[in-house]
Amino acid sequence: MLTSEKTLDQSETLLKKAIKYVENRGFKNIKTKLDGYESPNSFAQKKEDNEYTPDITAENARGKFYFEIAQKTDKVNSLVSKWKLLATLAEMKNGGFSILVPYGLNKFTEDLVNNYKIDANLIKMS
Repeated sequence: MLTSEKTLDQSETLLKKAIKYVENRGFKNIKTKLDGYESPNSFAQKKEDNEYTPDITAENARGKFYFEIAQKTDKVNSLVSKWKLLATLAEMKNGGFSILVPYGLNKFTEDLVNNYKIDANLIKMS
């Protein structure tokens, strides 16, 4: 999905901002794809032949939380499946599912969450 160096840099910058957000809210045991962190577990859905890895997982006293950074894609069905899976896992683990929304992607993200009835907390990133 991420092909150009510029896109990789932007993705890493967004991920670093997201980690700061999570850390500032007191979450512990943070896992992400960035160097210096343990990688989060991947999950597979039996009905689909896809494997999904959350952008960030973290824990607090309440439970386990999953965080995704919204990105536009042509593979909407795959994105919706991933978000629904993460929302379900969060509910099972007494946690929550949040989508961090970069500037310019609010409508795209809101439409997906509303149209597909995804239980997610949308957080605007500046």
